[in-house]
Amino acid sequence: MAKTTTSLPSFSRVVAAPVFLIFAVTLALVAGFVHLSLKQSDAGALEHQSALLQLALDNRIHQATRGQLDLSVWDESLLAHAGGDTDWFGEHFGADGYSYYAQHQVYILNPDLTPFFAMQNGGAIPASGFETMRSQLMPFIERIFAVDNQAGIAAYKADNRNNPPVITDIALVDGRPAIISVSPLVSDSLDLNADPGMDPIYISVTMLDATVAKELTDQYLLHGARFDTDATAKASEVALALNNAAGEPTVWFKWLPDRPGERLLNDTLPALGLGFIVLVAIVALLLRNLHKVGRQLYAERTDAQHRALHDPLTGLGNRALFREQLDQTFHNMPRSVPSIAMLALDLDRFKQVNDAFGHEAGDELLRQVSARITAILRPTDTLVRLGGDEFAIIQTAIADKSDPAALANRVISAIRSPFHLGDNIAEVGVSIGIETAPDNALTPDELVSRADDALYRAKAGGRNRYCFYTQNAPVDKTNAALERRVQQAMHHRGAA
Repeated sequence: MAKTTTSLPSFSRVVAAPVFLIFAVTLALVAGFVHLSLKQSDAGALEHQSALLQLALDNRIHQATRGQLDLSVWDESLLAHAGGDTDWFGEHFGADGYSYYAQHQVYILNPDLTPFFAMQNGGAIPASGFETMRSQLMPFIERIFAVDNQAGIAAYKADNRNNPPVITDIALVDGRPAIISVSPLVSDSLDLNADPGMDPIYISVTMLDATVAKELTDQYLLHGARFDTDATAKASEVALALNNAAGEPTVWFKWLPDRPGERLLNDTLPALGLGFIVLVAIVALLLRNLHKVGRQLYAERTDAQHRALHDPLTGLGNRALFREQLDQTFHNMPRSVPSIAMLALDLDRFKQVNDAFGHEAGDELLRQVSARITAILRPTDTLVRLGGDEFAIIQTAIADKSDPAALANRVISAIRSPFHLGDNIAEVGVSIGIETAPDNALTPDELVSRADDALYRAKAGGRNRYCFYTQNAPVDKTNAALERRVQQAMHHRGAA
């Protein structure tokens, strides 16, 4: 009887078919899962990057408002305007406004809106140069004369408001994206107040140009970043709309987003086509690359988040971190009385250091001030730089108001010692406003507002001191006015 045998080729075909099908289905499932995961990774990275950029662009607008306030509230500017001293404006509003506050155009108008001074790119131009910009800037100038803003100016002059109104908005200037700020020139001592509607007008224009895009590129590791007036983006670009005060999209910030998932898929797709025999190796390589990209993405996100929440000059937390920390502290604080304190700090005579030694010395002074204050804080306290020479401290777990008072005294003592800035020595002070919660302030906004009010009273009462918030407390400006006269006298002698 003959023996029946099964040929190896036939057996191989029978076995290979389901094996091939299993490999094919497995490969398709793995590829689909990987593709979906990487798409979700790309979407998450884009969402996170967009949120950080929106925060950074909002901060640019806040910086423009802060710079406008720094220069518009100044007795010397009113005296220079009254004396027709355009050279003074060229030095302080022109050169300083351009180099320190990035104001590309500055215009000072008389109360009747005739031009008094004009600057472009740090250099003075004939005041009549404003006429070429008048039609574009008048809609913003007219807003400062609105009833509510005039009421705000009157409230400031009556010492019922910390700062005068500032109109800051995004617009197109000569068809190019820009931030426009308009404010009245007012007295910081309140001794030189003009009649209603008779204040000189200060206009600044900060261009959103390639320089700003380059700064954001370096800070957030972007590619192809640019500002544009057209909402249409290229196929590979993402466009983030910047709205004006009316909520209308006016300018678009565009960049090439990082797509780590797509990058990884393109790198590994050729390897997947090698066949089923290397499936295990491909999966292992994919998992390794996924792990590597995940670590890289996490590191990039961590770095970008740190940049968004910290001040690049001092390394301290910035305004965004301050708000986040304050909200969290309020949420977690015990309901005993009091539990936390906010100390609002503002350096005294900081502007004189900038004027006398230059902005690099001013930056070094801010770094040294940050280091000194950090050295005397507890690990549970939070120090942030809000901008310019403004700082804030959130002090937690206080027993009573003697704790923030003691901390304020230590800060004042630490700042009182001279600062060595290269070959120069500078002496500054610090004014501090204090408010506690929840005994006096029930919300973060109320705590901030009251600490700022206490800071204002500390500066008005003589500076280099601290004040607790006291509702409707009278303000004594005698010491503040005397200090200003002494500083002005030192400046004229070249000692400021």
